[in-house]
Amino acid sequence: MPHCTRGGAVAATSGRGPSVAALLGWASRELAACGIPSPAREARALLTLACFGDRPAPSSRLSPFLRGRFRRLVAARGRGVPLPLLEGRTGFLDFELKVWPGVLIPRPETEGLAELAIRIALGLPPNPRALDLGTGTGALACALARARPDLLVLAVDIDRRALACARWNVAALGLESRVELRRSHWFSQVPERFHLIVSNPPYVARHEFSALPHEVRRFEARQALDGGERGLEALVHIVQKAPERLFPGGWLLLELAPGQGEDLIRFAQATRCLVETRVEKDLAGKERYFIGRCR
Repeated sequence: MPHCTRGGAVAATSGRGPSVAALLGWASRELAACGIPSPAREARALLTLACFGDRPAPSSRLSPFLRGRFRRLVAARGRGVPLPLLEGRTGFLDFELKVWPGVLIPRPETEGLAELAIRIALGLPPNPRALDLGTGTGALACALARARPDLLVLAVDIDRRALACARWNVAALGLESRVELRRSHWFSQVPERFHLIVSNPPYVARHEFSALPHEVRRFEARQALDGGERGLEALVHIVQKAPERLFPGGWLLLELAPGQGEDLIRFAQATRCLVETRVEKDLAGKERYFIGRCR
């Protein structure tokens, strides 16, 4: 990562301090020097965060307290702390989620998975049940429950911190009566059957982990990313076990990495338990979603 000289311009200013416009210019340069994409946009977001949601005029000047907050936020972002972690929240589809350190931040690719899952969920029979494996923040479970009022969702995760984060989001969205949270390593504590199983499991191949962006490697939960030697460990396990937990005709949806779809379809077809298997592309045109239906 490029060397960052954080704080110098602000610390050297005396009197009433620099204007907001000057602070934003300083922050943009600092973030750019640290390799942060869209530094001007992120500087504005950090300023709003430092000012507790306010957006001060460019000609105004901040109090020493707010300048200090802004300086510390810029320094943290320069070190690679993801912006959603600094803000403590992130948008997902049409709602907002709390995000915690150590819990995977939902990505746009997972929004695509949610949209596919919702499309299928809307066509399920009355009072359907869905399972979200490795729920993390609870993004997929909450999206499904919000999309259909008679849908009950079981969301599981092995990580206690993830479950606590998901519980906060479920409560904040008023979904406690329809989203159950349970600690489970994949299907280990899940005896029920479902009409839909959805998961964004770890799928990064171990040898590719070092090539991930710095902020992902350093600040995201590795157990939510590392998919083993070829990135297929969790995916294969889910495909193998899911038919035992699906009603006949039930659906399985998984997020995966480009290039993994062919192997996963081949494995699914060998089990002879899933039909209509296919891989769909994300908005970037990359193969991203595995879909299969239980016989």
